[in-house]
Amino acid sequence: MADLTRVSRSRWTRVVALVAGLVACAALSAAVGTSPACACSCAPSSPEQIADRAGAIIVGTPVSVKHDGLGSRNVVRVVRSYKRRMPETITIVSASPAGACGITLTEGKTQTIVLGWPGGGVTTKGDEWGASLCDNMSSNAAAVIAHAGPAFSPIKSTKPQGDPGSSGSSRGYVGIGVAAGAGLLLAGGTALILKRRPG
Repeated sequence: MADLTRVSRSRWTRVVALVAGLVACAALSAAVGTSPACACSCAPSSPEQIADRAGAIIVGTPVSVKHDGLGSRNVVRVVRSYKRRMPETITIVSASPAGACGITLTEGKTQTIVLGWPGGGVTTKGDEWGASLCDNMSSNAAAVIAHAGPAFSPIKSTKPQGDPGSSGSSRGYVGIGVAAGAGLLLAGGTALILKRRPG
């Protein structure tokens, strides 16, 4: 019976060590400000499905595009919108197009943009919108717009909108907190395992 308990503890020790290692890796990744590599995989969607799940759909022109290690922040001048009335200038956040399902917007090029999830590894602030490849890969933008309802003209701004900046500093604090929490979890788990070991 003692041998069976020892084998069971050994197996649990490996499981705890594996989980702690994965948590530490994720925490380190968050602290450094990188996102894990992954391939973008989008389920096929009809124009109706895309229009239904969109927070809004706009026809707009990017006037400023800023890239960082995780993605881009794009200031876009709205020509018209669907599903809701939008301000004349909005900020669209999107993940890196390389594996994180982000989209690339070209400054000065008017295009239809479906707003919703920003892609992996990036977050939006309260006044920002997200856009991902999964919602913007339809080759038939006219069909998506046809299912979105009537068009709205933009809401005129009463104050000029500045550059929304980056949330890099807050992301760094979150990463440090996650890394510290993972370190405490790893230390506590190791202490518990060592305490329960016989001898």
